[in-house]
Amino acid sequence: MTHDVMEINNLYDVIESAPLDEAVGIRIAPLTGSADFSLLVAEIAPKKKVGAHYHEFGIEIYQILEGEGVMHIGRPEAGSRVAWSTSFHVTKGDCFTVKEGDVHQLENTGNRRLIIVVGCATAHVTTDRITVND
Repeated sequence: MTHDVMEINNLYDVIESAPLDEAVGIRIAPLTGSADFSLLVAEIAPKKKVGAHYHEFGIEIYQILEGEGVMHIGRPEAGSRVAWSTSFHVTKGDCFTVKEGDVHQLENTGNRRLIIVVGCATAHVTTDRITVND
């Protein structure tokens, strides 16, 4: 929806129209933002997970809107390996921050979709996304 002074996007409309990566069961799309900072919405299908990755610059803020899962956190090691250090359960209403340089992987452990909003530098979905073996 466009108003005279701003564009308003409904996150449920945005995620429903986002393309599905059928190989991993994930949809992700931008909601709003700029070249420096954006809000993204993502949907992870039941029993699926985001590939393990990290960002060299900036934090990511996560807000769980629907569903439940496990967030895995670790540090990168040589040869794209990961030293996993912790995992924690997340559910509807939880909000948390992933620190710069932390390898992270969000897994949907439930039987319903997991919907999240992520605040991050726009580069986190383009040039500053380093994938590692999970």
